[in-house]
Formats: sequence, C-alpha cells, structure tokens
Amino acid sequence: MNSPLFEVVTPAVSAVACRLTTAAKVQAALRLGAVDTTLIESIIDAVSGECVRFCNLARGAAGPVPTFGLEVVRATWLGTDMSRSSILVLPWRTPVTAVSSVVEDGTSLALNTDFRLVGGGMLERMADDAPVCWSPGKIVVSWTAGWSLPAEVPAELEGQVIEQVKMKYLATDRDPALRSENTPDVWSGSYAVAGGDSIGKSGLLTALEGALAPFRSWAL
Repeated sequence: MNSPLFEVVTPAVSAVACRLTTAAKVQAALRLGAVDTTLIESIIDAVSGECVRFCNLARGAAGPVPTFGLEVVRATWLGTDMSRSSILVLPWRTPVTAVSSVVEDGTSLALNTDFRLVGGGMLERMADDAPVCWSPGKIVVSWTAGWSLPAEVPAELEGQVIEQVKMKYLATDRDPALRSENTPDVWSGSYAVAGGDSIGKSGLLTALEGALAPFRSWAL
C-alpha cells in the first residue's frame, strides 16, 4: 500500500501541553519544595521527547515535533494502481481519541457503518457488517490523537516519568551512573548503565520502557 502524507492540522498549544508530568509533582517526589522549577521543567521536556522517540510517534511532513499531547492530525493516501486490503494503517499517534472524518474517493464514510477503528491505530473498511477492500482512490482521514497533558496521562506512565526526571535531576550534581556507594573499607560503588538491569538500551529506566510498551509502535 502506498504510504500516506501525514500532517499536523492543529498542534499542541504550548510546551506545557506536551509534558508528561509537572514540575510540582517532581518537586513533591523529591521533597525539596518549590525549587529549581526551570531546571526541572527543562528535564521534563527532554524526558517527554525521549518517550516520544522510544514509541516512534509519527512526525508530520511539516510542523512541530511529535508529542503525546492532544493534536488534530490528517493522513492522505493518494490514488494508486495497487489494490488495497480491508485494513488502513494510520501513521502512529497514540492514543487515537476520535476519528472526525474519513473521505474515500470524495465520499464521506460513517464510523461503525462504513468503517470501524480496530486496535493498533487501524481502520477496517466495512459493508453490510463485513470487511471489504478500501478503494484504490484518494483517501483522507482526519482524527484527534493524544492526551490533554499533563492531566490525562495514565498514572502508571506518569509515575515512571517522574522517576526518570528525578534521576536526571539528581544527576546534575553527581555521577549520573552511580547507583550506590559504601564507605567502610575505603569505598565501593555500583553503577547504572544503559542496557543494564535498571536502564534500558534506550537510556530510559526499564520500568519507564515497560510503562511505554502499550503505546509503542509495532512497526519499528
């Protein structure tokens, strides 16, 4: 199937709308009070971007960087001489909040009558409650993807994002790989390294990778 042109129609309104947690929650977890807000917010921005990259969210042809924040997006498949199956795979943005319109060969289709949304960001073409092939003509799909951040991020994911931000924040004044140290017989220490038991090859904590797994593109 020919690949679609992917566009961000209505981007997230601000940097805050792309953050997977807040400075206040990180500060509460650190028990430091309202300190270093600017630094913590910059770390949240970086970690949110790392989560986006880990999940391989689709990037628009022109526009802002990908985000888990709420955005209106559009995919356009031009006409082709190749046949199409009953499944149309949307560019990976998660979660799919609502499909606002599907236009096939200039005809608007109805949700749950002419098509249905199935798992993994896929649209299945339907006719009389049975799957049929999509037309080889032009298809335009508009939908809303993402969460209203930071309020709607799943609690498990946000908790692990906070742990990642805490680690990066605490690493600003010590060796970031040092996990523990011991003084009695001079000194001993243990280190966290990418690919180890606590940090994955991505550089994210393995617990955060696990929390992101349901939102990661299968087409990596």
